[in-house]
Amino acid sequence: MTTTHVDPRITRTKKLLMDAFREIAKEKKIHTITVKDITDRATVNRATFYAHFYDKYDIMDYTLSQTILKNLNDTLDIVSELNAQTLCTIFIKITRYINETHNECQLNSDAYGEVVEKRIKEELEDIFLTLLVQEHPNEDREALATSARFLAWGLYGIAKHWFHTSDLPARAYIDKALPLLMTQILK
Repeated sequence: MTTTHVDPRITRTKKLLMDAFREIAKEKKIHTITVKDITDRATVNRATFYAHFYDKYDIMDYTLSQTILKNLNDTLDIVSELNAQTLCTIFIKITRYINETHNECQLNSDAYGEVVEKRIKEELEDIFLTLLVQEHPNEDREALATSARFLAWGLYGIAKHWFHTSDLPARAYIDKALPLLMTQILK
């Protein structure tokens, strides 16, 4: 087994650029942010930026990967089966991230929202598919993939619905809905 060593300077530079991008995203609309804005804030030159990222959308995608997607994967690394507790944990993570993103990036919530939604759904599909294949190794993979997509899109959709319509805390909201789903609908 080989391990890849990442130069700490690369890690620091990417973090510096990512932090600069996140700060600027609080102040300006995404379409008005320039690479120069990011490099000036990060105190690096443009060549350094382009050595790590293709454009501002690439750094936005990287930022998402380092936040919600990393948190989801870290949380689910300890999960070994698909059950009510797993769904609850994922729901709480998603709602927390939706809140944080909305509060941190109010100017860019629409632009971030589309990218966040797409990435979270993709990541959840992968996670759910892995869990479903482990639990049902003899089932048709395409059927499992469809089930994983159903779970991913449904869970993200209900998290968005909670965000836009509910006054309940996320935990109370999911605790109210999951028992019925798990015991009555999924019999």
